[in-house]
Amino acid sequence: MLAVRTVTMGLVSATPTRSEEELTEDERARLENAHRRLREAVRAYDEFIGRPLKMGEPLPAHDFDKVALAQAEVEAAERELWQVREEVLHWPRPAWAPGATLVADWFSDDDAVYDEAPGAGGRSRL
Repeated sequence: MLAVRTVTMGLVSATPTRSEEELTEDERARLENAHRRLREAVRAYDEFIGRPLKMGEPLPAHDFDKVALAQAEVEAAERELWQVREEVLHWPRPAWAPGATLVADWFSDDDAVYDEAPGAGGRSRL
C-alpha cells in the first residue's frame, strides 16, 4: 500500500485522488511494474555512486557512457512511474518533486536501523 501524506502546493495535491483499492488487476500490475523498473534502474545506477576511498586502492573510474545510460534509465523509469500514477491513481507529479537522479542518498534495507530508536515505542529517532 502506498503511504502518502497530503501536502498541497498551489493546485497540485501530493495525494492520489483514487485509492489503490479501486484499481483493476491490470492497473495494479502496471503500477507494480513501473515501481519494479525504477527500483531495478536505481540498483543498476547505484554502482556509480561514490564509495569511501581506501588507502592504497586505485581510484574508481567509470565509463562515462555507462553512467549516462544508467542515469537515463533511472530518469525514464521515473517518468514512466509518474505517468502510470497519473493515469491510474489520478496523481499528477508535483512541480516541486525532485528527480530521482538528483536525490543524493538512496534508502536501503540497511537504513532501517535509523528508523526507530530502541524503546521509543515506534517513534522515529529523527
